[in-house]
Amino acid sequence: MHNIFIFVILASSFALIAHSCTLTTQWDLSVQSIVYGNIVAHIKSGDTDLGNHTIPFGGNYTWSFCARIDGVTLYYGYFWWGSRFQSLALYDTRIRDICSRFQRSDTGHCYWLVTPDGFYVSGDPYKGRADPRVVFIKKWD
Repeated sequence: MHNIFIFVILASSFALIAHSCTLTTQWDLSVQSIVYGNIVAHIKSGDTDLGNHTIPFGGNYTWSFCARIDGVTLYYGYFWWGSRFQSLALYDTRIRDICSRFQRSDTGHCYWLVTPDGFYVSGDPYKGRADPRVVFIKKWD
């Protein structure tokens, strides 16, 4: 009985470590839309499909994840706005480097802004496209 108790305690500890970002960084990502009408975003990684999300003008969609220990975390998104479409990496090593330039906490943050002319990202909340920390990534197709 004593061995079973120790096993349960150890298994619970490993489960908590597996579901926390003990060994890696937690990242919070947000996609905000300032296009008139709705955009539809399908966001996924290699092992997590977050599904389709309708983001209205002024709305946003947020999610969190733990970066992989090997450093190759990838989240990508497919976006539809009326007849327009775009796909792009929402988190990879390039985006991580852009977003982490001004980070001052243990949690990483990436703020995406979807505009009529394209997609911007920053490590700080949106303060206008004139903000030097905001990086234009891709235009709509």
